[in-house]
Amino acid sequence: MTRLYLIRHGETDWNRSGRIMGTQPVPLNAKGRRQAAELAAVLAERHKIQPLSALYTSPLRRTVQTAEVLASSCSLPITVEERLREIGVGDWEGRYWRDLDQEPVRLHWYSRPHEARFPNGESLGDVQARALPAVAEALDRHPGGAIALVSHGDVLRAILAHYLGAGLEPTRRLRFDHASLTVLHLSEGTWVVSCVNYRPTPGDLL
Repeated sequence: MTRLYLIRHGETDWNRSGRIMGTQPVPLNAKGRRQAAELAAVLAERHKIQPLSALYTSPLRRTVQTAEVLASSCSLPITVEERLREIGVGDWEGRYWRDLDQEPVRLHWYSRPHEARFPNGESLGDVQARALPAVAEALDRHPGGAIALVSHGDVLRAILAHYLGAGLEPTRRLRFDHASLTVLHLSEGTWVVSCVNYRPTPGDLL
């Protein structure tokens, strides 16, 4: 059965402080590494039932570090996919969310995310346009396989919106925690969601 595992990277210190990372090479913190290890243990058990066919990751440091932990548990190579990178935040990179509460883009980000665009950056539509071909190509390379994608919250929302046949606006209401797992599987030509934002506790099995 074709499966698609959508995985967000583990926590960083910038996540904790509310600082906007964008493409900055921010590493996982201790909690983020622990989160990745907990998810890796669950994926390793799942791998015994249906082996993962491939593991793709955004090129940014926090996603690559997360992917490395997951890959080691399943003895898989990592494929870096540029099109899975974080949404381009433009002029806001390095700033703090708390300082941008009254910015129109911030105000519209949840109410009209299909229209909002970061200053000199991207919109969710831009992200979807570049990420979906990468996912489609990965699925074509591994028909009937299980594919894991390690990326960022908004990238995963854009991907999920497409496979649900939904617009971008509702997906802003979906939460993607750090090192969380969202699973879709193909059933009779239709993508079905098995779980959203799953965060394991030690000993959990899917």
